[in-house]
Amino acid sequence: MAASDIKTVILMMFENRSFDNMLGHLSFEAIQPSANGLRPPPNQPQYANFYEGGVYYPFNRPVDEQLSFDLPHEYNFVATQLIPGPNGKPAMTGFVQAYADATGSDPNIECDPLCFFSSAQVPITSFLAQTFCICDNWFCPLPTSTQPNRTVAFCGQSAIYQTKLQAIPDTGNIFKWMDDNQITWGVYHDGFTFFALYPDLWDQIFLSGKFHPYEQLATDLKNNKQPQVIIVEPSYQDAPHVGPDHPNDNHPPLAVGWGEDFLRRTYQAATINPAVWANTLMVVYYDEHGGFYDHVPPPTFDQVGTGNVAPPNPFMPPNGGSPEPIPYNTLGPRIPAILVSPWVAPRTVVHDQYDHTSVLQMLAEAFTPGQAYSDAVTQRAALGINSLSTALTAMASHAAPPPPPSDPIGFTYAVLGENIATPPDNDMGRSLEAAALQMMAQRPAEVDQQFPLLNNWKAAIDQARAQGAASNY
Repeated sequence: MAASDIKTVILMMFENRSFDNMLGHLSFEAIQPSANGLRPPPNQPQYANFYEGGVYYPFNRPVDEQLSFDLPHEYNFVATQLIPGPNGKPAMTGFVQAYADATGSDPNIECDPLCFFSSAQVPITSFLAQTFCICDNWFCPLPTSTQPNRTVAFCGQSAIYQTKLQAIPDTGNIFKWMDDNQITWGVYHDGFTFFALYPDLWDQIFLSGKFHPYEQLATDLKNNKQPQVIIVEPSYQDAPHVGPDHPNDNHPPLAVGWGEDFLRRTYQAATINPAVWANTLMVVYYDEHGGFYDHVPPPTFDQVGTGNVAPPNPFMPPNGGSPEPIPYNTLGPRIPAILVSPWVAPRTVVHDQYDHTSVLQMLAEAFTPGQAYSDAVTQRAALGINSLSTALTAMASHAAPPPPPSDPIGFTYAVLGENIATPPDNDMGRSLEAAALQMMAQRPAEVDQQFPLLNNWKAAIDQARAQGAASNY
């Protein structure tokens, strides 16, 4: 088949989980033995992590619960996690060390970065993985955190190398590319949008008429009014929240139950209209690994020519004018990725090497055949990053898509709003809060229209923080 057979593409990117954390159970439980996940017993030498003479192994946490901390996943911690082995390649043995460095405490033998879910704990993710197609060799583009990796995903390149309070350049952004090529698109956001962190995209958010509340997605698909490319945004753990809004992006320390429910609702929307579903590809993937262990080392630069390679530019821009750039000589850690479509062979595993620019390659093949997405994406393709189209087949099934499990999803979670009295304690949260406040100050009428609940959020944090400040005197 050709990518041009796909008429509707749904991109659903979650936050901060590794392949082994979310999908390692497929091989561990012998559900899908050909998937390169974990295998029993978990205390095998190839899974060992080390800290001060102790040996740590992956384990299944019996309850989906909120973790104590967000796991370290900035570039310096990722370098520790991927510590090179004797052959100079990433040994994947430093996840516990990075966690100890970040928390300043000795980790328990069951250390958060090494936990993985059973199929029962991620029932919708596991259902889709068992029903459709798994990509078990998909790496995040850069061995670092959220902002750079999401930028590569939606721009094809990144001028930043870490997550911090910053205005992010949007060079090569997917919205301009789609507009330039008359490709219809829409963003369906379940909360505040991540794209607010790109000031040059504010006009797209407020004036294009293409940013919609998530609740509109199923209606548009049901009535065949959907655009060609759909970006589904979860409610981000680090973003402003108010009222009934529940974070559901799976960002640690969040439990994943809300994310599982969000994934179920999105799959139900994608399959609501049989005529639309017949030519739909839904891509479920993650921006980066979030500090969770994965046993597969990312490719390094000296593997060029083997089909197992890293990006063309090993250096990211210097930090704050520093003369020394940050060297990135590998792809980032492996992430979970599932292709949901009648155009993939059911119950299969694809081992081709992908990163987030594989999606951009496929979009160009589908909607601008013969015209590449960008030079940056083409460079990565030339070094062995495959187009996602290599996972597509002739339509495998004309049958109706199976319904997802309808059982209630059990998990524990923190009380919503418990931290509203204090500003965010991490760079991602500070970035999203600052963007929301700047939007409210600079474009209040448009915020009232696009994100009306921000007014409730602002009133709530102002009151809570004023009371908190008064109590300190």
